[in-house]
Amino acid sequence: MSELPRRPRRSDATRWDVQGLRAFAVLAVVVYHLWPNRLPGGFVGVDVFFVISGFLITGHLLREQATTGRIALGRFWARRAKRLLPGASLTLLATGAAVLVLVPSTLWGQYGRELIASTLYVQNWQLASDSVDYLASDNQPSPFQHFWSLSVEEQFYIALPVLLVALAVLLRRARWWTPVRTARVLLGAVVVVSLVWSVVETRSAPGIAYFSTATRAWEFALGGVASTVVLSSRVRPATRWIRTGGAWLGAALLVASLVVISPATPFPGTAALLPVAGAALVVLLGARSGLQAVGRLAPVAFVGRISYAVYLWHWPGVVLLPIATGHPLGTRDELLVLLGTALLATVTTLLVEEPLRFSARFRSLRPRRVAVWGAVSTLLVVALGGSTLGALQVQQAQAAAFQRSLERGDVPCFGAAARIGSADPCADPRLADVRVPTPAAAAEDDVNRDACWSNTTAAFNVCTVGPRTGWSKHIAAIGDSHNNALLSAYAAIAEQRNWRIDVAGHIGCYLTTAVQEAPSQAYTDSCNAWKQSATTWIAAHPDLDAVVVTHATTKSPVVPPAGTSVEQATVDGLVGAWRSATDVGVPVIAIRDNPVARDDVMTCLGRMSGPTTTACDVPRSEALASFDGSEQAVRELGDRARFVDLTDWYCTATSCPAVVGGVLVHRDPTHLTATFATTLAPYLGADLARALDSLGR
Repeated sequence: MSELPRRPRRSDATRWDVQGLRAFAVLAVVVYHLWPNRLPGGFVGVDVFFVISGFLITGHLLREQATTGRIALGRFWARRAKRLLPGASLTLLATGAAVLVLVPSTLWGQYGRELIASTLYVQNWQLASDSVDYLASDNQPSPFQHFWSLSVEEQFYIALPVLLVALAVLLRRARWWTPVRTARVLLGAVVVVSLVWSVVETRSAPGIAYFSTATRAWEFALGGVASTVVLSSRVRPATRWIRTGGAWLGAALLVASLVVISPATPFPGTAALLPVAGAALVVLLGARSGLQAVGRLAPVAFVGRISYAVYLWHWPGVVLLPIATGHPLGTRDELLVLLGTALLATVTTLLVEEPLRFSARFRSLRPRRVAVWGAVSTLLVVALGGSTLGALQVQQAQAAAFQRSLERGDVPCFGAAARIGSADPCADPRLADVRVPTPAAAAEDDVNRDACWSNTTAAFNVCTVGPRTGWSKHIAAIGDSHNNALLSAYAAIAEQRNWRIDVAGHIGCYLTTAVQEAPSQAYTDSCNAWKQSATTWIAAHPDLDAVVVTHATTKSPVVPPAGTSVEQATVDGLVGAWRSATDVGVPVIAIRDNPVARDDVMTCLGRMSGPTTTACDVPRSEALASFDGSEQAVRELGDRARFVDLTDWYCTATSCPAVVGGVLVHRDPTHLTATFATTLAPYLGADLARALDSLGR
């Protein structure tokens, strides 16, 4: 991915097997992104590119070090910039412009940040951060997302030569030191440490593991180790059959990885050994095998030649074409993306990259000049990303000012006050074309905070809204993120009714004794510890008038014991956990989970102009979970529990709108906006008061 091969010449020393490996890798990635069900492991093509990069770059550096006695860092990085920046900058600029024209403003914030991260080659860390940020976990795929692998490569290009130079300085007086031997020891150590860390991180934090440079470094390093072996060995005729067999074994491992590995496979971890070992065998042994003939075939050689540009262009088409057309990719669309990618990659390679690469004037530029041109192109792309964020800020500021005026004024029917599920709904014509917060700002319309929230830790964090002394009622609201999405409602209720409400939430975790599905064992351990802390905390507060509970029914389903249905296990788990409260004299009030929205609700609303329509609504039967479990658990607890159902404030008899009373109901497909939750406060407060009265509290 990092280097384009030389133009074919009859008498050159091109590694045609590596050329074929490039073609294999990029086609695997493209086919996977267009037809994932047909090639479930195609994403391992990225790992193949990592091995190729490690092999080639290590070889270049060691040959220079052996020939001249040093590595000229400035010249090395200038060569990398000359090869990589023209195509990458062109793709980023074109894609950034397309985002401004085609993409709803709801996505500008995310896309703008990722455009800047890609330009600065830290996109992998941006995505790793988003993978553990619960607020960003539902981000839409961006057209810049594929730059994560290029970011990892760039970080490798910075680290490897610096380490080799540093070791050369430290070991310059050691008699046993040679560039190849030192590199082999260094890279061998990286293989061991990084692979072990990859296995550990994949189990404990798979989102970070996939994008982390630390968990991928061993793949580059193994390619580098292969390069040191090639540089220090000679081919003997007696061993040629072993080399040929090894090269074809590597090819077989690569093909097998496409079908054995799938998106459900924990990755990278140990699973990455299959494609990485296969690629390492090919680059190590393929130079004198039949793979040379395969790579020399004209179609294969040409795909390998344009592979870098193919990788750059294919993903923006996969992401942007459905946004432009308003429907998922169909067969014709997929073929159009494939054809467009081939055309753009060919033009980019033949008319931009190679003319600059082989231009005598461009090749003669000193590293300082290259650095200046690289900085200019980087600033240009960063400015484009900044413009999307700036335009978004202007829109959000205008909408926020309008929203504050609505909340301060006497605007009937605002939000839940529209009473859409009642026999006498409220309709205010002034709200016909109002949608607050803006779809672009909805994701940030959340008042949850660390004091009330435990993300992936076991700490039981509790915040208090309402008076600290002199309250008339004391309740605790405990649950997952759907509980904390009601924080603004709890705060308004506490203020209006002089109640003290303690709020505690944990990502994907709620009061149940059932085993919940989780992405990792560490996640399960923190959730179980948090639930135990919640039980202990409730027992230490017998003055509570009630514990209010709610939980998402769309995530973290329970794992039923053998012979038990999921539904029964859900109810049993709720009853078992709630009894820890009722046994110490604290009743339970369960709130039914809120309905969910379309997966693309923000994109849908972002396209809407003029009066709000039903285009983004969801049928009631689809928006509400077929089984919640809370109502059944309340029945089992009898007079020690009550059930509150707010569905009629969200939904009509037939549908659950995306906008109710001029307010966006959701900030993502499953969580409420703080604005809508605030408008629920009078009705949720009344329901809680009735429940407390009936419980004698």
